[in-house]
Amino acid sequence: MMEWIVALCLITGVLFSFFSALGILRMPDAYIRMHSSTKAGTIGVGLIMMAVALHFNDTSVISRAVGIIAFILMTAPVAAQLLGKSLLMNNYKMWRGHQQD
Repeated sequence: MMEWIVALCLITGVLFSFFSALGILRMPDAYIRMHSSTKAGTIGVGLIMMAVALHFNDTSVISRAVGIIAFILMTAPVAAQLLGKSLLMNNYKMWRGHQQD
């Protein structure tokens, strides 16, 4: 049963990470790319680390996985905030869609 939970966490984490990378490649605006990479990437790494912690079931591995998850949860939003602030301060032009001038 535990193997199925580990597999589910791992597959879901990989899918979230894949969609995060796909969002970086396909989205038209830096703000939207930043949103995609921050949200989906954080969830993806968290699920992969949870799968690692559940699979090895060792105190040292679990503590490292929890530390990685905590580090990603604390740094990804701050990095996105600083990047967005930098884009705003440098007058980055947002994508406006298909509006006519």
